[in-house]
Amino acid sequence: MVRDVGVDVSDWEASKGNALSAAANPKYCYNWSFVQPNEVVVLNLWHSDIEELDGVLTDELNARDIAKRGKGVTVRRATEMDEAIKEAYRKNLPIRVVLCEGTKRNRNDPNSKASKVHFRSLDPEPWHVAKYDMDTGQTTLMRGLGRGSDGFVDQFDMAVPLGRPAERGETKSFPFVRRPDVRRYVLLRANGRCEYCGAVGFTMANGQVYLETHHVVPLNEKGSDSVGNVVALCPNHHREAHHGKSRAEIRKTLQEKLENNS
Repeated sequence: MVRDVGVDVSDWEASKGNALSAAANPKYCYNWSFVQPNEVVVLNLWHSDIEELDGVLTDELNARDIAKRGKGVTVRRATEMDEAIKEAYRKNLPIRVVLCEGTKRNRNDPNSKASKVHFRSLDPEPWHVAKYDMDTGQTTLMRGLGRGSDGFVDQFDMAVPLGRPAERGETKSFPFVRRPDVRRYVLLRANGRCEYCGAVGFTMANGQVYLETHHVVPLNEKGSDSVGNVVALCPNHHREAHHGKSRAEIRKTLQEKLENNS
């Protein structure tokens, strides 16, 4: 599976002894992550850890924290996984996920038995790093290609070069931080169409479809920065939702649509 997604595994043939096949090389076969520099990252994820939100599959994890609390070979594997995720995030690389089923170790119990995988399957769809905290290593992985790569962008993608994190601190133009993973959820959910009128967003010169993400209940009114309060709108209805005389009606309609989707 690792070879099939583009990772060079030629070195795996350097196995210890003739009895071991390349796939059983202990230097690699139990690793949690694999990297083909500047091309692709492969991660082993537990199927039981994956959650679905508005039709989008995600996995919240922190390999760096596992490394800090682990011992022995766990420290190396978790550290390498954190570095692989960091590289995918920095370079906007696609992630291929090997889904694992089996018995998972309880990391809160130091006496629990080691994890044991009984079945593995390569997800045919690529994933991406929706969010990565450089300070803590906390990670949100999302099924589907990453920002800009999936063909959808919003007004915050225009504020920084594509391929770099879009999260902003306080500025004069955007006084609140917008979660990039929430924006990605919403743009994927909208699939290129305004969630108010249904019109297709306009196509940019680079072929990407542009919509604008909008908080139905504004952040300055204590609205949440969550997929249950954010929609993707065409630029015209986004402006109208803020400044039009029908803005109260638009808000009510959007709230009803979000409730129906929940």
